Amino acid sequence: ELIVVIAIMAVLAGTIAGVTVSQLNKQTDKTMASEAKGIADFISTWIVEYGAELPNDSTKSITDVKGKDGETDVLLTDALDKQYSDKVDVENAAGTKGKTFGVSLDGGVIKVQYQGKANGGDVTYTINAEGVVSK
Repeated sequence: ELIVVIAIMAVLAGTIAGVTVSQLNKQTDKTMASEAKGIADFISTWIVEYGAELPNDSTKSITDVKGKDGETDVLLTDALDKQYSDKVDVENAAGTKGKTFGVSLDGGVIKVQYQGKANGGDVTYTINAEGVVSK
């Protein structure tokens, strides 16, 4: 009888642990989606503030996005590095190289990506040349 009770307890513990991990992953995805939106808003503001033009040339990358601060060229990648250096990987998908978010230029729009932990947790925000953010 003791072995049966231990087996039942082990099954219950495994079920509870699985549900708990799943809920934690969903909560992490919600938090990271919110942070991805914050990064997209930062980029949008930067585009408007510095009058940046997004190249629509497939040979150009996010490192080519620049604006003007007076007469001086300023790069979006420098601004991202200052603000989000530990979280954003430029030109690569989210989750590569230990970074949480990926930022890239694709067809004249900038994409901010997060690869979720739970099923359906992936999120991508796009920013167009006017600085409009969409999901």
